[in-house]
Amino acid sequence: MNFVKNIFRLAMVAFAAIALSACESPEQPNNGDDNSDFVLSVDVDNITATSAKIKVSHNGKTADSWYGLLTTDTSTREDVLIDEAVTALTGEDLGSKLIFNKSYTKIFSPLSPETTYKYIAFGLTEDGVVYGEHSSVEFTTLSSGGAYPEDGEDEVYENMLPNPAWSIAYTGAGTVNGNECQHTVTVNSTDNNPYTIAIVYASEYDPSKLRDLGEELVSSMLEYLEAYNTAYGTSFVLNDMLFRGNGIDAFDNLYPGYYIAVAVGITSKGEVSGLYAVSQTFHIEEQAPTTLYSSWLGDWILKGDNNISNNVVIGRNVANRSINLIGLQGLPFSIVGEYSAERNDIVFAAQIAYQNYQFSDGSVGDILLLGLNDEGNTYGLDNDNYGIAIAGVLENGNRAIVRYGLREPNYPKFVAMMLAAYVGGEYYTLSEDIPSFNGIAELAPASATASATPLRIPFSKRGLTTPPTPLRLGKQIEVINF
Repeated sequence: MNFVKNIFRLAMVAFAAIALSACESPEQPNNGDDNSDFVLSVDVDNITATSAKIKVSHNGKTADSWYGLLTTDTSTREDVLIDEAVTALTGEDLGSKLIFNKSYTKIFSPLSPETTYKYIAFGLTEDGVVYGEHSSVEFTTLSSGGAYPEDGEDEVYENMLPNPAWSIAYTGAGTVNGNECQHTVTVNSTDNNPYTIAIVYASEYDPSKLRDLGEELVSSMLEYLEAYNTAYGTSFVLNDMLFRGNGIDAFDNLYPGYYIAVAVGITSKGEVSGLYAVSQTFHIEEQAPTTLYSSWLGDWILKGDNNISNNVVIGRNVANRSINLIGLQGLPFSIVGEYSAERNDIVFAAQIAYQNYQFSDGSVGDILLLGLNDEGNTYGLDNDNYGIAIAGVLENGNRAIVRYGLREPNYPKFVAMMLAAYVGGEYYTLSEDIPSFNGIAELAPASATASATPLRIPFSKRGLTTPPTPLRLGKQIEVINF
């Protein structure tokens, strides 16, 4: 049972997914110098005897950080309470405790019945500087709740309810089912209600969509079970994948960022029970680049087997997880490749490389990476998001790019990947300098004497060197032949 459970968790990491926005300059956080412009707003609803939903919003940037304080001290001045909270936070990992959401909702539970609370939200930098205009709200919990089961095994509740019997937290590296894991999440439980564990980006956590999350988890678990039982001749059921009592789960494929872990109640019949628990926000830091990963970084020449070559630059995206490749077809757009530390290779899939680009004729559209098959048909995000190409190291030590899914009989026979414009529901070419990999495309170290298609727009590793001339749309793409 634990073996199946662990395998599924590893396969479900994509549920915490996580969208990468390419070619956008990150917003700069408030440095605390301008205290007048940053204003927070706080509201409360869904008050019960043991819980309350707090909603916070502000008028700043998504990169602006703030902190929320829940207290039963309603007599002390709020500025004093804020100073005391900041003093208590000094010396801790402040960045992991700050909130970066412009719109934020959290259910506080368990609370004491018939008790008055105050929640204060205030701007706070990672340096411990308070800024902006804070906001607060007072509320009093009800006299009796009657909503929470002591042990409602396999019971289903109409509303989503925080289960006070569950305590969930990120617990760092640990051992799960005899395997050493980079990241673990632990649930301490004092009841026998069944549940599963998921993680989401803190910025994407929405308590109002917890039931939707639970239903998606059930659907994915059932789909996985069917495939697993078919492949191995086993007869596992959903109940084999659920936790009861204390539980620990592994999540090894996490990108750097801020996360929240969620325990979602799931019955053995596949129903969302309505019970849940959420962790405090936790931060996953980027790893130091390994030697193998670093060996991919630098200047290269992508030599297609159709005698077309491009100067490309491979740069660090997330160390040991992904890279940026710039220069395909001589164009200054960055495409992301997913790096596998186990295989020491890079997989490129269809993706959006740049959004809302304005072309020379004034039209606006997206720049996308597409796959081309041997019949000249294009595959993009609307075609199941196939992997297009894989870059790896050959037995002789040379690096090369070949089509992805080479040994899968029903997989598209890709012969090239290309950047194209998507405008008004149609695809258009941007450059005809497309290296192909009918067989193998060489990825060779760049040299001063090497010949390849130069970037069409002045470009350096530090960015565009001059204001670029907008690109011109090429032909509408129907079929491209090699």
